[in-house]
Amino acid sequence: MIFIFGNMKRAVLFLVGMFVWVAGVQAQSQTEKSTSIVTIGGEGYYVHTVQPGDTFYSLCKVYSTDEATIRRFNPHVDGGLKSGQVLKIPVIKEITKPLSDRKKRRLFDVHTVNQGETAYSIAKRYGVGLDVLLEDNEGFDPAHLSIGQQINIRKASQGTSDSLQIGEQIETYTDALNQVSDRFVHHIVERGETLYSLGKQYGIPVDSITRYNDSALKEGLKQGSILRMPVARRDSIGGTVAVVDTATAVQPVPVGPNENMSVKAVDITSPMRVAVLLPMRVNGSSGRQFLEFYQGVLLALEELKADGISTQVDLFNTARSATEVESLLKRPELQQADLIIGPVYDECFPPVAAFAAERGIPVVSPLAEVRSADNSLLFQVAPVASSKYEKVKDDLSDARHVIVISSAQNDTEFAGEIAPFIPKSAKRINYVRNMSTETLASQLSTEKDNVLVVLSEDETTSESILAYIGSICSGMAAKEGKEPVVRVISSSRWARFRNIDKDLFFKLNLRYVTSYHADRNNERVLNFDNRYISAFGALPSLYAYRGYDVAKLFVGKLKLHGAEFISYLNDADLPLLQTPYRFEQQQPGHRYENREWALVCYNGNYTIEVK
Repeated sequence: MIFIFGNMKRAVLFLVGMFVWVAGVQAQSQTEKSTSIVTIGGEGYYVHTVQPGDTFYSLCKVYSTDEATIRRFNPHVDGGLKSGQVLKIPVIKEITKPLSDRKKRRLFDVHTVNQGETAYSIAKRYGVGLDVLLEDNEGFDPAHLSIGQQINIRKASQGTSDSLQIGEQIETYTDALNQVSDRFVHHIVERGETLYSLGKQYGIPVDSITRYNDSALKEGLKQGSILRMPVARRDSIGGTVAVVDTATAVQPVPVGPNENMSVKAVDITSPMRVAVLLPMRVNGSSGRQFLEFYQGVLLALEELKADGISTQVDLFNTARSATEVESLLKRPELQQADLIIGPVYDECFPPVAAFAAERGIPVVSPLAEVRSADNSLLFQVAPVASSKYEKVKDDLSDARHVIVISSAQNDTEFAGEIAPFIPKSAKRINYVRNMSTETLASQLSTEKDNVLVVLSEDETTSESILAYIGSICSGMAAKEGKEPVVRVISSSRWARFRNIDKDLFFKLNLRYVTSYHADRNNERVLNFDNRYISAFGALPSLYAYRGYDVAKLFVGKLKLHGAEFISYLNDADLPLLQTPYRFEQQQPGHRYENREWALVCYNGNYTIEVK
């Protein structure tokens, strides 16, 4: 009887456990995908209100994302999810076959935005709901229309929404925008309102309203326009914190060695002063790459100006000389700077770091690591070497079958960097031409994922190695009916190969880690390329992309948030060209370093993913 009772007890406990597990799964499966989508900086975001039972797992499943992405866009969930929290979750764009011109003409009318038009007036003119315009126009931002912009107007939906319905949709959209905005309150302009009345209502100067809404106010206030009011931001627990609007912030004061310095006040009603220090000419020779960097800066500032953020930029030639830099620091333009970008080389940083510390001026090192200077006003954009291979640790764990393939011409730098991450259990092969297929075939696993680290730096040899691997995989599939799972890790220098068969990259799931990556299939990058070609008559280099990103990120954040900009630096709300940046400080009083490297992955379905 005791034996039977013991079995019954275990059975009851098992059933109770199963019930709890099923209940948990059901709770997770109840997470519903939000239908509320807003556009911020040209990117779409779902606005999701956390419900009881929502978990990171259920959210990731519903929105096809990962927990790291949710946390990155919603720093207020660091303590965990709480019912009632509002999240912004990036919309994953589906890859669809573009419509033919003939089909487009059959389905849509095309409206070209004219002066004075708003999303409200256009929707009202055609009797089309705001939700339809958002669905049919990728990146459509009801708060930011530009003259000449073309908007698809679905023919089948014209005349289906009246003015009242459209007005309600604009209000609903603006409410959703306010729920996920920590910098502004968004206001829909009503009939009879003036800038004076809005300034009085929100308690901010009229100049501040016009600075942040320059493009929307070129022809005065228009009914239905959505304006940004820089009056409050949400803190991590849902409260509000005042935003500094004029030069009333605390000025820099002396601090101890392990304390952060305060940033000088930025008057948002005046143009921001940006000093750019670059080695444009060194010993009579010009640096083409630094000119390209500066050209990227100029295009970013031009774009920011369209959003109401005006700047005055001053360019200085450092000649890669610390003595020249010390001389430049006496110039009045630098004395008045709100932001310094540069110098490039490490030996020129000590005098700039000391100068900036005295005045509370943030200094950005755009291209190189900083070793000679250190304080909390220095920002290193080049990612630190210590975090370079964090994203491939899983690929190189003992859970994978790792094989290192060397050749006569190895990339010694890559080989040295990757060596500490190679597990002791890794197999090693030295590739030579006409090598027997059995050499590698006997090493590949059909039970584990195979990760092949290829050290070759020569393009011809690298292609031969990939062809060799691909041939063996195909042969094993034909012979054994099962193709081994293979991923190849290589040096980022492979991205420069021009004559190699890129089909092999996709077939063998190539991946590499790089500090620079701009996807030229991305619409935002293509638009930048077109603007750059139009302005400068050449295709932009990665230096131009970096110049754009640095100026867009630091000028935008500093202008919008003033002395508090560091708290917002990792928010991905300003669309950039290259990979995201993640600035971290090892301890108070020290510089901020970018720790984000891009892992570029070629997938078997012929897509390129950047992690």
